[in-house]
Amino acid sequence: MGLFKKDELKNLWPFYIERFLAHLLYFAPAFWILQLQQYLSLFQIGILFSVYALSTFIFEVPTGAFADLYGRKASVIFGYFLSALSVSILLFFNDFLVMLCIFILWGGAHSFISGAKEAWVVDNLNYKKKKHLVKEFFVKEQAIILVALFISGFLGAYLVNKNGLNTIWFFATLSYLVGAILVFVKEHKITKEKKSSFSDLFKHSKTSIKYSLKHKVLFFMICGTFFIMLRDSFGGDIVWQPFLKDLGLPTYAFGFILSASTILGAVATLLTKPISKLFKKEKNYLVFLLVIVILLDTAVLFVNNYIWGIILLLLMLISIYMFMPINQNLFHNNVPGKLRATVTSFNSMIISLAYALSFPLSGYLADIISPKYTIVLGSIFLIPALIFYLKIKQK
Repeated sequence: MGLFKKDELKNLWPFYIERFLAHLLYFAPAFWILQLQQYLSLFQIGILFSVYALSTFIFEVPTGAFADLYGRKASVIFGYFLSALSVSILLFFNDFLVMLCIFILWGGAHSFISGAKEAWVVDNLNYKKKKHLVKEFFVKEQAIILVALFISGFLGAYLVNKNGLNTIWFFATLSYLVGAILVFVKEHKITKEKKSSFSDLFKHSKTSIKYSLKHKVLFFMICGTFFIMLRDSFGGDIVWQPFLKDLGLPTYAFGFILSASTILGAVATLLTKPISKLFKKEKNYLVFLLVIVILLDTAVLFVNNYIWGIILLLLMLISIYMFMPINQNLFHNNVPGKLRATVTSFNSMIISLAYALSFPLSGYLADIISPKYTIVLGSIFLIPALIFYLKIKQK
């Protein structure tokens, strides 16, 4: 039995290559909180990530509707180039107000990519009558990203140790420019490209939002996702990087953590499909993983050295990696093709709203009560998420 299904590489190889090369160069997340901490407090860093999320929130549905009506390809490529421009400016400025403007631009650029890229792939596969490859794509894409990040962690550790933390922005810029490879991929749209007014864009957006709110599975998934993302700010880079640094972990070693987490995540992702089949329904599998993360978040309370901190962090990331592909598949199975990009963008908009609300709070609490207790408090947000996923009635 081969690693790839029949016709999988024929239809998806450009997306797989782009994902690999882009993430090979994108080791910035392993170090960016530490880099920003050179000039800012955790509360200020939280504000930066908040305005990024808020910018994404504002532009998500309009850009998603644009992708539905005018083409996913144009939206994705434009988003990559605008992101590259935004990140490149961070090489030269460390003033808080300047960074604030850059993060707003960066968030807007991201909204052109989110939703549209997934819709582009799914619609291409549906057009070619290869719907069975959709789930394969979400699983394999995640595995390919993780393999690339495994190598990226070592690359980042070497470059940061040799050239300093600012080097992360140069390679992040290159990683976005790699997206230009997708220019050569043809797009098969379900909706015809046509000239439409802004009123048409917002009408399409309104239709998609109403569909999401009335659809019982999508509504509960979107509500659950909101609380999962609230927890993500309390259990993400903004607290974990300072937490491990306070425990004595050297700065360059964060690259090694990235490598370790990604190779374990790649293995976990490939095991996602067979393990999820042990559960009668996908929602039961997702609920199980949410319970695991709650327990791991609570266990941080007892960590007093960076070895145990790293072990808990890796276990959390493995749980998240196993959650994402099945969650995406369940979501897209309930979205009609003609609304796919906009509904996906609406979901991303909710995610951005959660981040906008929680990043400043988690940064402020980390400054006041320490990153350790901030991580533990984050587990509270997963309780309502658990309730919403339990309410899903999956056929």
